[in-house]
Amino acid sequence: MRAQDNDPDWIRTQLTLARWYLDAAASSAAEEVRHRLQQAREVCAATKQALSGLKLSEEQHACVARELSVLHSRLEAAWSRL
Repeated sequence: MRAQDNDPDWIRTQLTLARWYLDAAASSAAEEVRHRLQQAREVCAATKQALSGLKLSEEQHACVARELSVLHSRLEAAWSRL
């Protein structure tokens, strides 16, 4: 695990990055969509892995977990439209 993985600000940045990739995929040319979705998937997976070792309050952990769940749902929906 990298040092930044234990930083709550890094986690929030990663969630923002994943949302950006999903939004970019929605407005990308067809050949870019898979690439953007894969980037979002990788960021979400890394964030989920980092979350297990992060010392967050119960409320912070729940907030990040909810956001990951929303991102996961968006990813699944986007992949199913391909």
